[in-house]
Amino acid sequence: MERVYTHSGMSPPSLDEPFNAQDPAEALRQEPEVLDAIRNIVAAAAQISATVCDPMRVAVNTSHAFHISSCLLAASDLNVVEILREAGPKGIDATAIAAPSNVDPGLMARILRLLATHHIFREVSPGVFANNRISSTLDKGKPSGVLFSNRADRLTGSSGVAALVEHTADIAGKSGVYLSDTLLNPTGRIPFNVAYGTEEGIFPWLQGPENHYNVSRFAVAMQGTSATEPQDMIFQGMLHSCFTGFDWGQLPPNGTLVDVGGGIGYTSLTIAKKYPHLRVVNQDLDAPTDLSKAYWKDNFPGHLDRKMVEFQVHDFFTPQPKTEPTVFLMKYILHDWPDDQAMVILKHLRAAALPNTKLVLIEKIVPFASAEDVVASATKHIPGASRPTAESPLLPNWGAATADLYLYDLTMHVLLGGVERTLEGFWDVLAHSGWRLDEVHHCPGSQLSHLVASPI
Repeated sequence: MERVYTHSGMSPPSLDEPFNAQDPAEALRQEPEVLDAIRNIVAAAAQISATVCDPMRVAVNTSHAFHISSCLLAASDLNVVEILREAGPKGIDATAIAAPSNVDPGLMARILRLLATHHIFREVSPGVFANNRISSTLDKGKPSGVLFSNRADRLTGSSGVAALVEHTADIAGKSGVYLSDTLLNPTGRIPFNVAYGTEEGIFPWLQGPENHYNVSRFAVAMQGTSATEPQDMIFQGMLHSCFTGFDWGQLPPNGTLVDVGGGIGYTSLTIAKKYPHLRVVNQDLDAPTDLSKAYWKDNFPGHLDRKMVEFQVHDFFTPQPKTEPTVFLMKYILHDWPDDQAMVILKHLRAAALPNTKLVLIEKIVPFASAEDVVASATKHIPGASRPTAESPLLPNWGAATADLYLYDLTMHVLLGGVERTLEGFWDVLAHSGWRLDEVHHCPGSQLSHLVASPI
């Protein structure tokens, strides 16, 4: 990592300075050599800490870890990042930070000190705090006064990172504490249902009139998932060490891309802009479909004018409308659902598929924390199935460097009963739904992969 930065005449971004997405030093972090180095450094540092630390202390500290996410939610909810941005690099004291929200300054200092101890925010001097590289990623990009005066729209127009953090620390955090209860007293209810005293799933629950703020925050949070990924992720993947990915350009003129559960159509619009010869069918429920029409009108009106995009209100648990699909695209859909429900979705797609239809899933693939028995793997002959593993004595999956995969997995479970699958898990649900997994492309700089399947 030092060699790459020295060769480029730059230093790695400073932890003490606010994050700047336009900084060339940040772009350099996406170089393959640097990405590999970062992964090894993070994995090694965490494993060294675990090795040398008192094991009882590690266990007890981990039981307290929920305070970190609770404090992060509080700091974002109270617009601390924006207050500190306006204060500048010298920071301000906790009394001034607490004043706009009228909270206890002593408690504010304790919240920020815990976060600063975990390298989120910086305690410049006793009781005086400033932003750093990590905290500044939560900046909503508006004056703090505007945020306090209009809570309903405080996240609208932001990058989505703060919304993602708040949604996760809030709703998933409150649900997650009931994980053990639902395991010890299995009733078929997932932790979210227990936490919020409802029999509804989270998506119908969000549509309730009392959840207007929550549903708005969730919509912005989903944009935040894109903000944490490389912008051209949809066009690239790595197969046999070559940067390829599913080749959207190979689809024939007027070929139909069906974006299943496509939300506002961000992904399919990105593809259509690069390959305007493709027809797009964006499918989702009523509310997202209305938003999608406005989104396409604002961002790619030419495709609308040429009648190359269609908006279908469709529930993917029901049979597919007739679309003559060249390719079905599903991004971040299957991880919301357990296997039995995922197979219902996939079987409906299979029933509507033509002989040459392709299915492209964009999902995270969870590696094992142990060495894999490649010989026994059902996926061993699939191009792209094999992925590099860390060198001993690191955990084969790079441990803490890939922890977000496993955190997302449990978030999917506590909120939806969903699952982030291993490759074998994908192979299973596809095979039982009439699809053959043909190849896998892993996106550089991202935890996402493209899984390409064909009808059996």
